[in-house]
Amino acid sequence: MSADHGKTSPWRGPRGARGWKDLAGSWGRGGQPPCRNPRPPRRSAALMTAQPASSWSPADGDADLVGQPGQDVLALRGVTLTQLVIAINVLEPGLSLHLDGDGGLGFVDQSGESRPFSGDLTIQGATLRFTGVASIILV
Repeated sequence: MSADHGKTSPWRGPRGARGWKDLAGSWGRGGQPPCRNPRPPRRSAALMTAQPASSWSPADGDADLVGQPGQDVLALRGVTLTQLVIAINVLEPGLSLHLDGDGGLGFVDQSGESRPFSGDLTIQGATLRFTGVASIILV
């Protein structure tokens, strides 16, 4: 009779099953465990989405926002795109609504340049008045 030793695999070498120390590797001894899903590379600053300087929801009631350089992005919570398009009233003539590549909404002039805008927005009885806003993000 011949002895059947089975197939050789990474988990079962020719000498039999591997011990728990071989399977554990460097875990618990300062090393990092193997990672099945490595972290994605960090995005460059140019590709990072704009961080809102102010946040508003219709539940917050009436409010005023004055945008300033570096603080001109507005986050709207609990507002859909349809509600925004219906309710927004922009004071500057000749601007067109534009969806930005980073998911924000802004306005462009006839030459296609992004422009800060002012106006008001009334949703569910609450009014937001804004001045000098560069972009709106729906959260």
